Amino acid sequence: MKTAMDTSEPNIFVARQPIFKRNKEVFAYELLFRSGLTNYFDPLQDGEEATSKVITNSFLLIGIATITGGKRAFINFNEEMLLKGYPSLFPKEIAVIEVLETVGVTPEVVQACEKLVGAGYVLALDDFLYEDRFLPLIKLARIIKFDIRLMSFAELERQVKIVSRYEVKLLAEKIETMAEFEATKKLGFDLFQGYFFSRPQIVEGRDIPGSKLHYLQVLKVIQDEDYDFAELSKFVSRDVSLAYKLLKYANSAYFARRQKLESIEMAVAMLGQLTLRKWLSLMMLSYLADDKPSELLSLAAFRGSFCELIADQLLGRRKEAGKFHTVGMFSLLPAMLDKAMADILPELALPEEIQEALLAVAATPLSFTLALVMAYERGDWDKTIELGEKLAVNLESLPLLYEQAIEIAQVQLTD
Repeated sequence: MKTAMDTSEPNIFVARQPIFKRNKEVFAYELLFRSGLTNYFDPLQDGEEATSKVITNSFLLIGIATITGGKRAFINFNEEMLLKGYPSLFPKEIAVIEVLETVGVTPEVVQACEKLVGAGYVLALDDFLYEDRFLPLIKLARIIKFDIRLMSFAELERQVKIVSRYEVKLLAEKIETMAEFEATKKLGFDLFQGYFFSRPQIVEGRDIPGSKLHYLQVLKVIQDEDYDFAELSKFVSRDVSLAYKLLKYANSAYFARRQKLESIEMAVAMLGQLTLRKWLSLMMLSYLADDKPSELLSLAAFRGSFCELIADQLLGRRKEAGKFHTVGMFSLLPAMLDKAMADILPELALPEEIQEALLAVAATPLSFTLALVMAYERGDWDKTIELGEKLAVNLESLPLLYEQAIEIAQVQLTD
């Protein structure tokens, strides 16, 4: 086992899952840790100081600001870690101390939680099932998380009525559909966690609006290897919003330029054909998702960048990296258009290998890479290992690429 001082390798895997407010804006991210792909970090079984400090050091090395974009971070702690004071190693302005459901309500645990709350930390109770013995912790908590899969809706309603007597926000976990989102909102929940936002809300007979069809047509043109670079430059210059965003993007610190770009022509020339294609694809997706949660577009940008980085740096497919980027970004189209992927693809006329990857109907590097990115995103480490073996890639490189993908997406989406 590595010691607390051994941080020579960023051997820590971190995935983040968004937590939404009622208006579908991101409130925070729950961070899911794994200390390596040979040994799970399981806070229920491993509370050793060395392991905990490896996670802390690695977490700080990766950078909490990068992972959460300045939002709060929900972090799980078991009883041993609470008693040893490990939560205080994290910044109280960002960390939400998530007390696992297995923690015993002992005088020592209550005292440790009182100390944290007194120091300004926010306490959350995870996978909550009401029992009278939890009252001391309920009185200290600011957030209570209910896993809606653990009980019937009637039981959930009963427990919500009990805890609503206290000054706590209610968080619903495992929300997978818009119907569940709406139902828990009516029960009084303030926060929501799950993948409901990235699933299409299919409405039978619904067509794609004309404006969105136009954006799909632009996407179709962009994917053509022989597209008219000059014509697309004119398209950008005629759209005030696009022109503004392009200049701001090209002048960002990401490109580290000494000379400020002052015209669309200069920006287009500097970015080049491949980068302009990726950027325009993202902007078209932003228009398609203008009535959706902003996290959806962030996820599309992240997936595109993560797939591209894996192709370039782990698969040795630099010349094909653009295809991997397209697959990652377009994987969220069903949620943006509320239509099945099979109904969207005919509008785009993409290459067959990209269509097969998006439909998950072929065992190819493209489809495996998209599946790998989605597994990592969910913190599904078993699936990550399985897909990594199929792709024959060094999974120890993924944490750094994950961080880079988040950074790239944040730069691309800066207003």
